[in-house]
Amino acid sequence: MPSISTPYNDKVVGFKKEAETIINQLIYGSKEREVVLITGMGGLGKTTLTRGVYEEKIVANHFHSSAWCTVSQEYNYKDLLNKIYSQVCGREIEIGNVAERLRKSLMGRRYLIVLDDIWSVEAWEELNRVFPSCDNGSRIVLISRQERVVSDAKHICLPFFTVDESWELLQMKLFKGSRCPEELENVGRKISKHCGGLPLVVGLIADLLDRIEKSEQMWRKFLLALETCVDELIGGIQSNDAIKLSYHRLSYNLKNCLLYFAAFPKDKRIDVSYLIKLWISEGFIDIKKDERVEDTAKYCLNHLVGSNLVMVSERKYDGGILSCVVHDLVRAFCLAKVKEEKFLRIIKMEDMLNSTLKITTHRISFHRYGDNEIPNELIPWNCNIHTLLGYPKVHKNNGAKVYNASWVAKKFEHLTILDLEFIGVDKLVLPEINSLIHLRYLALYLCGCGSVSPLSLQNLKGLITLKLTSYKDLHLPKYFWNMKSLRHMIIHHYDCDSCPTVPTPVIETISGLEVLQTLDLKTSLSTRDENLLRKLPHLKYLSCLVLPSYSFAEIDILHHLESLSLYNSCNHDPHDHGNPHLLNDLKLSKFPSSIKEINLEGITVSSSAISIMAQLSNLEALTLTCCNFEGLEWNVDEETQFQKLKCLQLDHLDIRIWNICSEESFPCLEQVILDFCVELREVPHRLADILTLKLLSVRSCHNSTRSSAMKIEEGVRDIGNEQLNVQIIPSNPVTGCREKRDYHFTEQIDEEWMGRGQQKWLRGMQQKWPRGGQHKWRRVSKK
Repeated sequence: MPSISTPYNDKVVGFKKEAETIINQLIYGSKEREVVLITGMGGLGKTTLTRGVYEEKIVANHFHSSAWCTVSQEYNYKDLLNKIYSQVCGREIEIGNVAERLRKSLMGRRYLIVLDDIWSVEAWEELNRVFPSCDNGSRIVLISRQERVVSDAKHICLPFFTVDESWELLQMKLFKGSRCPEELENVGRKISKHCGGLPLVVGLIADLLDRIEKSEQMWRKFLLALETCVDELIGGIQSNDAIKLSYHRLSYNLKNCLLYFAAFPKDKRIDVSYLIKLWISEGFIDIKKDERVEDTAKYCLNHLVGSNLVMVSERKYDGGILSCVVHDLVRAFCLAKVKEEKFLRIIKMEDMLNSTLKITTHRISFHRYGDNEIPNELIPWNCNIHTLLGYPKVHKNNGAKVYNASWVAKKFEHLTILDLEFIGVDKLVLPEINSLIHLRYLALYLCGCGSVSPLSLQNLKGLITLKLTSYKDLHLPKYFWNMKSLRHMIIHHYDCDSCPTVPTPVIETISGLEVLQTLDLKTSLSTRDENLLRKLPHLKYLSCLVLPSYSFAEIDILHHLESLSLYNSCNHDPHDHGNPHLLNDLKLSKFPSSIKEINLEGITVSSSAISIMAQLSNLEALTLTCCNFEGLEWNVDEETQFQKLKCLQLDHLDIRIWNICSEESFPCLEQVILDFCVELREVPHRLADILTLKLLSVRSCHNSTRSSAMKIEEGVRDIGNEQLNVQIIPSNPVTGCREKRDYHFTEQIDEEWMGRGQQKWLRGMQQKWPRGGQHKWRRVSKK
């Protein structure tokens, strides 16, 4: 589901002059490629300010391509370039010579690259070679605490907040736009003075103030306590002291939840669903009657966000948090604290591990950068570990050395969390893993040949989360059995051309999955699997393949299902045998009414099928990716009403016409996102009449589609509607004509850089316009 919010879209206080200066440097400077360096103390708001400028419409529309990447002190050169390439070219993809590909893709374009948290001259010099010096006004922005990282840059150094600016920010956080009571203003200004001019400290102090009564007496007591703890400091309270104050106000469990952020690499955006699974497996989350433990964990996360200790990176359409991150200063505090309390130890894989080293912590997080050799045994024998984590995750093993991890089970029989997704491990480790009866969380990237038995982990009765990924010729079962505590089962395959996607034989004795909440498969579910589904009464999230050759399972028996993702097989060309049909093959009429989110990929749909889907009374979000519309039209008639739909995303669709007869068909719609719908010629003008609409995003669509979106924006502005945000993003991965703002298909195709969805879309376009016809195909530079 798409996001609607980031930590940077809050109202920015201060730095108005600096923001104007940065915008002028980006847009109105020299035609030569220029570098802008933004420096300042940690916690001052460098990233927040720059992100605000980066997202300004005048800046976004000025550049043909843009990318934002966090470098940090420790970084992987290839990974960084891949991240930049994915933003410039539309999809994240592993390719060979990414530096050369990125340089060629930027050649001739006016681009904007932001490198956040860069620390060294060497890092800048290494990255700088990739960015071409085209005389078209391209810009590179560096954000750093170090002025010495670059010598030939336009330098902007952020000053500390004044007392007035600190007080303005404090009021905004405490009163949410309302006026501060007059009797609190004098003492409030005195409190602001002790924040040292740092926005981060202001936010932390605001959280502490927000927990006490808003009276002059209580604020003066708070001021006195604040002055007492900073008597020996010059210039007011420092960042670390403010973090310490907030930390000590947390409950025991919340302290553990915060310290856990030290386990992750610096500046890593952390997927919330992954984070709370770890928290739950660690036992940090209290079990409450009549409340899902996952919901309790989300409440804990929201508490940390409200305390200004954790920042939101991305939100869902409904405001839920998708990913989060901690500020550098908060992470530094956590690192010091976990070392002091022996809570966790970070081991860098490039460092030689001393076999005589005594490890006294119960948790270890491995950080591996580059392709350094892995020692035979990662941890010495003389330690008592119950949590093993590793980063970054492996996406594809690509012939790398397969690691024998059998020693893990022999050494650490009390393990509760084992996450070895940062290395490929031999499948022969599974019998050893099956003896770890205390495991609650297990994630492995398995390599090898043959198949794995669904009973191979049957001794893990206490397991809460199971995630297994296989590569190439290793066949994983569709599901594992006899796990009575299992709540989340994720079984993935990559590049498994020989892995069967046909239904597995029905086994009547399936048991032990009664509390399962998540079932995420890279195989199909057919009518033969309905016996399994009946044994999953609490399932909330289902993701699986669908095949036109097999009858899809009736899922109306899943009365608590909230999220459904169905996609066509990635191993077969969907145009060879036809896509599964939403109405005929997938039994749309049998979808449970409890569903809130639907994500369809590579499915054949029709206006009538979508109208039936609209009858799902709780549907809030609908995403259609690479779907084929019958007749290439979507007509939403007056009788079709999506009563609760808030978010609609259309990605790589082949529709040419989209009509909406009445705005009453979407009474609650808040977001419409159109990505790569190159055949669509017009955004329905009725969208302008939907008063709830907050976001209309159009990316890489036809120039007439963009023009119609701009007309909608002008129309709503004329009637005084300032709520609607219209985003026009012209970049496109299969076109070589940015300036003409049109799409041309040429003679040769190189799909190496393309994602699965783009490949399907491209094959569909080829089928409609074969070579030698009206359109010819060739590979052109990706936009």
